Amino acid sequence: MYYQKYRSEKVADLDLVAVRSAFGTMMDSGKDAHAYLFVGPRGLGKTSAARILARLVNCEKNYSKGKLNKKLVEPCGECDACVSIKKGSAVDVMEIDAASHRGIDDIRDLRERINLAPAVLPKKVYIIDEVHMLTAEAFNALLKTLEEPPEHAMFVLATTEAHKVPETIVSRCVRINFTKATMGELLTCLRRAVAGEGLKIDDEALMVLASGLDGSFREGHKLLEQLANRYEVITAEKVREVLSTIGNDRVEALLSAVDRGEAPVVVKLMTDLETEGIEVVNLVTKLLILLQARLRGEVENKGLISRSDSRLVSRLVRVVKQVKISPLPLLPLEMVLVEAA
Repeated sequence: MYYQKYRSEKVADLDLVAVRSAFGTMMDSGKDAHAYLFVGPRGLGKTSAARILARLVNCEKNYSKGKLNKKLVEPCGECDACVSIKKGSAVDVMEIDAASHRGIDDIRDLRERINLAPAVLPKKVYIIDEVHMLTAEAFNALLKTLEEPPEHAMFVLATTEAHKVPETIVSRCVRINFTKATMGELLTCLRRAVAGEGLKIDDEALMVLASGLDGSFREGHKLLEQLANRYEVITAEKVREVLSTIGNDRVEALLSAVDRGEAPVVVKLMTDLETEGIEVVNLVTKLLILLQARLRGEVENKGLISRSDSRLVSRLVRVVKQVKISPLPLLPLEMVLVEAA
């Protein structure tokens, strides 16, 4: 899979400029924290960055006489520490999915093990993914460890929902935000895979692909791989077919029908879009972009916003989760728009 094959392996490979800058500052200072909180949507490389951090603080190049250097350099990728972490065989680097290990017993077990000295590497690194899924009792147990961490331990907590992480935990971590990728960052990521695979795809096609990704590197790699498996030469038109992108005129027509209270027109437009195989999250995103522009205009011109627009925005944001689990992805969105009309 492209996403695994072309995941970042060193700090310079991190596609998010802000994250790369944060790592660079840490490397220059030589000061590593005992706990980090990586916050951001899925598909932006939080786990890859956590593994790079684990290599950074364990790479033989960053140690002199058993102590971490005052200035850190890129993980070499060749020493035993780097190789074992990359392979996932390093016993001192543990990845925990909090969605399935969320109870207090899991964290108590972690606390008991973390006090033991590392078996091989200089530092033990615990990467806890989806940390917001921990129970209240588990968070309290984790807090005690973060308050008095062993010198040899480091935590990397990753979450897509930072608001669910207790402030007591957040305050004891260095927070690094993984924001949705810009067009430039997405293109950099995609071009690395294009070059590595020798794909025949022009800049226009890459631009069309990047514009339909909603800022996700993982989604970009998945779609690029689908295109590569389907076409020998990837054109902008073929990318549009796979994305099933929708023009702004269709979105505006949909919102206009809602504004006028024309529910039958909404149903007709949604039926047409379903026939065309529209990508639902892409449609929701474009609806939100138009509503955002409308709300900003209302504030600038009138100093207030429409209650109906505000309610529709809230419902569209909530419907995204329903779309992802619905056997008929378009149906939850269609219900919201018909009810609004």
